[in-house]
Amino acid sequence: MSKTEPKQTDGQSLGDIGEKTVQLILTKYKWTADIIKSDFGEDIDCNVFINNTRTNYYLRCQVKSTTKDSEYVKQLKNGDYSVSISSGLLKAWLSSYFPVFLVVYEEDSDLCYWTNPIKQILENPSKLEKDYPSVRVSKDNLLNNESREAILNEVKLFYHKIQRLDEATISCKVTPLLMPNYRVVPFHHFSEYIYNESQLMAEIAGDFIELLPSWMTILKRLDPSSALPSIKFSSTKIDLDEFLTLLQQKLKNFHYKTKDNEWISFIVSPIEIQSNNSSWFNELTYWTSYSRIGGKLVNDTEYNFEAPTGFLGQVSRRARSWDFYQYVNPKKDIAIQFFSCYEVTPSIRNIDKVHSQNIKGQLILWECKKEDLEEVANQVTSIELAIKLIDDSNELCLIAITNPMFDPFIGLYSVAMDWDSFENGSVRNKLEKNEFISIIPGHEYTGEMPDFLKEVLNRYDDKKYTKALVTEMEYIAGYPLMHDERGIQVSRFQMIQPSKASEIELKAKNIKSHVRKKHFRIDFGLKDDSMWQVPIYELAISWSPDLLKSSKDDFIENEAEILRIMDEILPTKKDDTAQLKSTFEILHIAGEIGFEKYNEL
Repeated sequence: MSKTEPKQTDGQSLGDIGEKTVQLILTKYKWTADIIKSDFGEDIDCNVFINNTRTNYYLRCQVKSTTKDSEYVKQLKNGDYSVSISSGLLKAWLSSYFPVFLVVYEEDSDLCYWTNPIKQILENPSKLEKDYPSVRVSKDNLLNNESREAILNEVKLFYHKIQRLDEATISCKVTPLLMPNYRVVPFHHFSEYIYNESQLMAEIAGDFIELLPSWMTILKRLDPSSALPSIKFSSTKIDLDEFLTLLQQKLKNFHYKTKDNEWISFIVSPIEIQSNNSSWFNELTYWTSYSRIGGKLVNDTEYNFEAPTGFLGQVSRRARSWDFYQYVNPKKDIAIQFFSCYEVTPSIRNIDKVHSQNIKGQLILWECKKEDLEEVANQVTSIELAIKLIDDSNELCLIAITNPMFDPFIGLYSVAMDWDSFENGSVRNKLEKNEFISIIPGHEYTGEMPDFLKEVLNRYDDKKYTKALVTEMEYIAGYPLMHDERGIQVSRFQMIQPSKASEIELKAKNIKSHVRKKHFRIDFGLKDDSMWQVPIYELAISWSPDLLKSSKDDFIENEAEILRIMDEILPTKKDDTAQLKSTFEILHIAGEIGFEKYNEL
């Protein structure tokens, strides 16, 4: 067995570059593109977005590199490529529910070329009689930003054929809201609007509120009926791209009188396609929300969370990862977080109740003599429980009998595994089932619970909030956001000796800023000193963006001044001996956050 460290071969490296190059191109289309870890014939899984709206259209790519896969990839005399693919894999692609594209990555030029292999097989099915039929990849089909529409048309054609919809209707339902208070616009205001000239058919519609997503129960209505009014838009032209364009044009023309700091939002249901000849239908998109602000129609997700160019997004997290969703720019040595909010839903409140019930069932307070502590510990350990000493200053010691991993101060507890444990408390249930209540020395404590324990055990009961802070990770698709409650935070992280921290803190307090924004503030403080010889500090600048600007545009407008402040208070260290040298390294290693590859900037 070799004692040398394993090394990546040139072929492996080239294969990775080819896949990541294709991934980057698809990402530039504003589509999601994920590299598939298991090797069953495809390398990239992609979800298509149309008009910035997520759809149920998917595609996959197999990427072949000219050098790594030279056994299968041959260049023809005219410059095109011929790729050998097993007939078994081609047959699998023929029966797939998503289109698969073949991409050749040309090492010398760093260019990619694509084709639809199934189209070629359907034109000449006899190819499948060979074990490894060849698929031609033309150099006319360059995979770049300009090829987006051609690939999208291939995807649409695939789904149109697989759904066999020669005659169909495409439709969705729209509920207009007066924001930021989630007030449903009364349906009698729709009448003139729906009959205005439009290429979309429109009619008054509605659904029982109980059949809609639970978050829609927060919508406020004048009508106490169980139906939520909406406008149904439909068209017999079933091109999704065209339908979305017409829908957005129609929403731009919705007029309803608003006051200062009010705007209109539109909840758009999943767009459905329905066969006119059968009962078959399918959803083409997810729930979406738009807002009409300052005469413009904006997509709520983009308006709140779209990152500026040059920032890397998160691609992975761990249980210990730092909070929220960070974008990081390694070149500028800063990270940015976008926050928004919406009203707390009944589901969130119910989740809090479940948390509270689980936490309170994790312990029983118990009193016993000091000399009996060891006996109590031995007995409860036999049924997989533990004790924690709370107060031994009196004749009787106050202890907590708990589950072994229970630590409410850091949010650690085990979920009840059955309804008896949940309703009765998991610790009490275990003690009673094993008939230990009357055997353990001492008795259950009936006095006043210590304040510090009461506070942590009741943390989910005492929440009086009406709004939930959300990042892009927590955003519920279709739920209109409160654009007047957004927040932007720009941070720079550094390892700093504590003796120098007070000097930097003083600079932060005395800095002069030209930024005139609501809730503007500059904070400097300790971020993490748990694992590092030199502690990690964070300089954070935060503010609320203008209602009439997207979070991205508001940041770009203030970026130069923010960087000036950052550099004056906490300049990037060029030749630093610190273990972690930059914001990117600190977030990635100390914060345990995975980002897009730096070389993809």
